[in-house]
Amino acid sequence: MAIEELMKAVLTATPAKRRELELVIKGEAATPTDKGAEDRRLVTIAGAARLLALGRNTIYRLIETGRLDTVELNGCKRVTMRSIREFADGARPANEKTAKLVAASQARYATRRAANDSEVAG
Repeated sequence: MAIEELMKAVLTATPAKRRELELVIKGEAATPTDKGAEDRRLVTIAGAARLLALGRNTIYRLIETGRLDTVELNGCKRVTMRSIREFADGARPANEKTAKLVAASQARYATRRAANDSEVAG
């Protein structure tokens, strides 16, 4: 998207659309056209923390233990949406210390996901 088009979109957008565009600009969200596109999406550490309703330190711990996958871009870590979804759905193995974390994040993720979907639709 050209900078002029982006500025026009931001200036003429509804508040919900403006929030969505701000997240896209920050690299924390995108509007996927299909499930495969969403799985390839990357989010910042802060974005992953917000999606899972967890703290940044917890996200770093989950990355260190291999429960979340990351990609490094120009020295910055980005978390894959696929690994966030798998973690929230309980598909990623969890040890005893993180079993409670997985159960709690599943509920938070579902709530956050529903709120994001309704915001994008509105």
